[in-house]
Parts: sequence; structure tokens; C-alpha cells
Amino acid sequence: MQAVILAAGKGTRIYPMGLKKPKPLIEVANKPVLEHNLDQMVGFIEEAIIIVGYKKDMIINHLGNNYRGIKLMYVVQEEQLGTAHAVLLAEHHVHGKFLVLNGDDLFSRKDMLAISQCNNCLLVQYKEDASAFGAVVLKDGFVQDIVEKSETFVSHFVNTGMYCFMPDVFSILHTIPLSARGEYELTDAVKEIAKQGKMHAEEVQGHWIPVGYPWHILEASEALLGERNEISIRGTLGENVTITGSLDVGEGSTVGECVVLRGNIVVGKNCTIGKNVIITGFTAIGDNTVIENGAHLHNVIIGAGATLKEECVVKDSVLGTGSVLSKGVRIANISKDATVKVKSNGLIYDSGKEKLGAFVGDECVIDDELGGGDCVGD
Repeated sequence: MQAVILAAGKGTRIYPMGLKKPKPLIEVANKPVLEHNLDQMVGFIEEAIIIVGYKKDMIINHLGNNYRGIKLMYVVQEEQLGTAHAVLLAEHHVHGKFLVLNGDDLFSRKDMLAISQCNNCLLVQYKEDASAFGAVVLKDGFVQDIVEKSETFVSHFVNTGMYCFMPDVFSILHTIPLSARGEYELTDAVKEIAKQGKMHAEEVQGHWIPVGYPWHILEASEALLGERNEISIRGTLGENVTITGSLDVGEGSTVGECVVLRGNIVVGKNCTIGKNVIITGFTAIGDNTVIENGAHLHNVIIGAGATLKEECVVKDSVLGTGSVLSKGVRIANISKDATVKVKSNGLIYDSGKEKLGAFVGDECVIDDELGGGDCVGD
């Protein structure tokens, strides 16, 4: 079986984390989102056709032409003309029933297998409030309609962005008109199949974890790290290290003396963690990262090659690849508002979270204190 993975978009909402890399390469629990999805496909997907666009060479160079036995093919979407247009680009490479999924959300093998049992199928999830999503109207397990971001109640089920299609979907895709926002929408093809009474729906049984906004990186990492309960030490621990919860320390990494590791924590390869460091919560530390003496981290995602100087304090934050925090820098996880507002790329988003720190882009150097919702991109 084949899969078409949509990975061409720029991901402007996830600024600053997608400023210097394509969104599907943003890491969750020390692994790019795209790799997480490919891992779920091993053993039943023979070939993945990856639709690339924004910073396409980074994806191609990172993954190559084979991933754990899955053949990889790349098709370039030169213009971002919508999801239907992206899928249509794979037409001449698809040879039978195939999956389609957004390359920047996390899906489970269980749900991939479930929807692949039908000729045409959409994965849906129950949401108490579906107003921020495409609401899916269902009847007897079949899709009747999809209504985007309706202000009035339509359904409790939402579109997750993962589908199974037969090749005859391409004839429908050729007829799809431009939508009101000037794109060719895959959901319009789904609606057409639904009119024919042929669009099945399966509800999420595994997981669907959207990664659309910066704070979703923290949520997704928490969900994946929360599944771990083992301790694996392939590096070196100093004296009087306290471990509570799950821990994975990669090869070549060293943890200094009197370090506290409490939570669900993963440390990549060749990292250096100094003395008297305290790391708690759901924390992932990328390869080749240096955390100097006396630093305190809680619920932090750190990209590869980052450096945190002595006595830094960071909470509920994401630090990009190669980022540097100067000595004593503090990143708080509160704001004056009831919920933290994220100031991203000239826009303000309500995270809905009472505690949330800052988001520091790749290769940024931080010398001053940051507060809840701050974003630094360059």
C-alpha cells in the first residue's frame, strides 16, 4: 500500500519554530513529526509519496529515499494551491488504494490500519466544541457533509486530516473548483464522494495530535513522553543523580553529579548536563546540547545543539536548534492575563493555557529574560 504525505506548507502559525525549517521537521519528543508518522507505517506501507514545497531540500536531505524499509518518493508542489492540488500531483505515482495524511500532525498506526480497511474513509475525532475545526456530519458510519469552522452547531465529530482513497478520487479532484479562500480543497472531493454514499468514517482509536501552533509542540511531546515508563541509560551518569519517572539518555551523553531528573525525560546523543541541574516534567533535550551547572528546566523541548549557560531557569518553553541562553536567563511561564497570549509573527493567539513559557527559534541567542507567550525568531 502507498501513502501520500502532505508536507509542502510553510506553517506560518507555528512561528518562530518553522522559520528556518519546514514544519514536518519540527521535533516532538526528539524526533521530527514526519518521522513519527513514518514509524507508524513500517510494515504495511511500501511507499510514501511526500509532497514537498517550502524548504523542500531539508526534508529530502534529511530522509533520503528510504526510511526503515519504506520507499520514499518526493513530488514538488511549486505553488501552495491547496490540499486537493497537492494530492493531485501524486496521481501518476499511485497504483491502488492509498492513504493521505497531513505531514505536520501525529497519527497512530492503529488508525491508519483501521481506515485502510475501507475503499474511501475519513478519520474523525469527537470534540465537545468543533467550531475551530471542519465539523463532519455522520449517519450510520458514513460521511454526509463537512462544514468548516461553523459558528453554529453542526456535529461533535471533526476532520483529522487523514484519509483513505481509491484511485478514482483523482477524476473528482480534476473537477474541484477554487474555494472562497482561493485554494483547491481536498474536503470538496470528500463531499462529492459522500454524496455518492461511499465515504466511510472511522473514529480515532489510537491518537491524533495536531501540531499547528507553537504550544502544540509541548502538548504533543507530553502525549508521547507520557507513554514511556522505562529507564534506559546509554550515556554516563555522575554521582548522586536522582531519577524519578521515565528516562532515556542517549549514547555519548554525560550527566553531572547531583542532578535531579524527575518526570518523563529524554536526552539525546552526545549531550552534556552539568552539576546540580534540575530537570522535571515532560522534557526532551536534543542531540549535542549543553546544559551548564545549576540550570532548572521544567516541561521544556530543546532542539539539537542548543546551549544553556549556568543557572538558566526555563519553564513550559520550546528552544530551537542551536539556540543559546546566556548565563542566568529566566523564561517565565505566566502572564498578566488569565490565559497566556502568544505573540507570534505580528499576531496574538490565545493559547488557552494558564501556564506557558516562550518560544525561541533556531540559532537565536537570548541574553534577557522572557515571559509567557514571547516568541523570538531571529
